[in-house]
Amino acid sequence: MHAETARLVGAAEVKAERLVAAIRMLVALALGIVFVLQVLPNLAVVSELLRARIIFAALSIVFYFLLGAVSYRLAGSPGYRAWMSWVFAGLDVGFILFSLNHSLQTTGLPADYLPAFVAIWLAPLILAFGALRYSPYLQAFVTLSLLGGIVYLTIATGIGSEFPPEQPPEDLTDLFAVPPNAIRLTMLGLVGLVLVIAAVRTRTLLRSAFEESRRRANLTRYLPPQIAAWLSDTGLDDIQGGQHQAVAILFADIRGFTGRAHDMRASELTHFVGEFRACVTAAAEAHHGVIDKFVGDSAMVIFGVPEPGRRDARHALDCAHAILENLAAWNARLAERGQEPVEVGIGVHCGEVFCGAVGDAARLEFTVLGDAVNVAARIEQQTKAAGYPLLVSRALIEAAGVDPEQESWHALPQQSLRGRNETIDLFGATPQVQPGGVARA
Repeated sequence: MHAETARLVGAAEVKAERLVAAIRMLVALALGIVFVLQVLPNLAVVSELLRARIIFAALSIVFYFLLGAVSYRLAGSPGYRAWMSWVFAGLDVGFILFSLNHSLQTTGLPADYLPAFVAIWLAPLILAFGALRYSPYLQAFVTLSLLGGIVYLTIATGIGSEFPPEQPPEDLTDLFAVPPNAIRLTMLGLVGLVLVIAAVRTRTLLRSAFEESRRRANLTRYLPPQIAAWLSDTGLDDIQGGQHQAVAILFADIRGFTGRAHDMRASELTHFVGEFRACVTAAAEAHHGVIDKFVGDSAMVIFGVPEPGRRDARHALDCAHAILENLAAWNARLAERGQEPVEVGIGVHCGEVFCGAVGDAARLEFTVLGDAVNVAARIEQQTKAAGYPLLVSRALIEAAGVDPEQESWHALPQQSLRGRNETIDLFGATPQVQPGGVARA
């Protein structure tokens, strides 16, 4: 069993033991109430022998309540250990057997009459405790101990011994003869067997659930939150199968990062990259973007996964503008510290891609593949040569329903992207700094 799964199962077993302990106290309280209402009012008119048995019964109820209280306290403490469940279960069995033996000794009845004693009917309840626990071995131990103890008392006391002078009615004798008592004992054993099976099944289901939860948790460590939710709804097989769909893709990259990083200490570099990622993350979350990946000083954000929408292109444009606004605010803070401003290049495009998870359970990664992704990456690389921090394709502009002239987009001459023979129509946006250090294209 995996260590994390074992920990979760152990925690569940502790909670189960506390529940069993609480039930012990509840049983003792219920018996105590019945005892006070039905037994104590007649205490003055009973014989000395019966009075002694009543006192023993009262002490037994108190003892069982204390057993529940102690086990409840221990099960909730840091010092609790798994073996203590076996001790408490053994005390449950011992309590029943001791009570039965006391009843046999004080009444002088033969073992045929064991089912007539009140203590014997606590046995099914003790066996039922096993259904609340998650240990078939402990349940088997309780069942075998209880049956073995009853058999031992029966043999030690004697079966079919001559009854005391006042012979009971013949019908009553027949009810407590060996055959019906054997059937009762068999039924008690079957109850234990069924509960053993129930404990095995419950533990197996519990382990499977914990293993599946742990596996899902490990998978989602490598997936964006939106994709993790998709995984929970549709299942791993569907997401690994993938699908072709239209998306909008945004690439963002810090310009001159290599030279700047060369003069930074490790802690400064970590903080610098963290601030850039915070700018991108905030913009993506605000505009329905899924961050596919961060690689050093660059980011890839997708719009339209897991489900495409008619406003994906518009969201991509708004996200690009938001990144530039967040960048302006960041640069204002850098200026206050006397540091050089940061420049980024952002490229946005849209088209059909393959979306899905690649890898296995040990390392699963969600990604998008296709020509549209390559074009978006090339557009981002073109920003430096074109002199614009933000470039978008005509396909993206049209999908967003944008009029380039009304929104101050600048049409560039047809561009040839690196590694491609075809030319592409691009539009550039220059951010304008507004009061308060924000920028808007």
